[in-house]
Amino acid sequence: MARVPYNAGKGGTGDIRDTDKLVKALNDPNIDSFKIDDTEVTATASEINQHCDESANVETVTTTNVITAAESGKTFILNSATAFVSTLPPKAAGLRYKFYGGATGVTGGNHTIVCTNDDNTIHGQCMVAGALVAAADEGSINLVADKWINGDYIEVFNDGVAWHVSGMVVTSGGCTFTT
Repeated sequence: MARVPYNAGKGGTGDIRDTDKLVKALNDPNIDSFKIDDTEVTATASEINQHCDESANVETVTTTNVITAAESGKTFILNSATAFVSTLPPKAAGLRYKFYGGATGVTGGNHTIVCTNDDNTIHGQCMVAGALVAAADEGSINLVADKWINGDYIEVFNDGVAWHVSGMVVTSGGCTFTT
C-alpha cells in the first residue's frame, strides 16, 4: 500500500492510509500539502469529490443544457420527448462527457449536441445499426427523433483542438452529424 503523507503546517506530518485519518487530514485547516508517493496533489476538494462521488457525475437532462468545463467527466441522461440542445463548453484539453438515451425518447425533433460558437470541430465516428457514421469538421451531433432510444450513447473528448466523438446507436439513422 502506498504511503500517503501530509504536512500539517507546523512541521507535523501524518500517514493517512486509513479513511478516518484521511478525512481528518482533509478537514485540517493547517494542512499545507498533500502527497501520494512523493507526488503533490494539486486538486481542490471539489475536484476530488467530483471524481470520487460517482452519483454526482450523473445528471438527467430534460431541457436545454449549457455544459461547463467543471462538469467534465459527467454522464448526461437525455430524458425528454421534447427536443433540446446541449451546448459543449469552449475547447480545453481533457474535457470529456457522455450522453445516454433515457427512458423517455425524443419524438418532437432531434436532441442536438453542439460546439460553442459553432466552431465545427467535431471529428470521429459513431456505430449506428452496425455501420460507421463519420464526423469531420462538424458542428452538431444530431440524436434523431424516434430513432435515438434508451441505452444509445455518445461520448465526446476534447484534446484542446477538437472534439472527438464515439458512440453506439441501435437504430439506423439514430445519429447524424452536420456542420
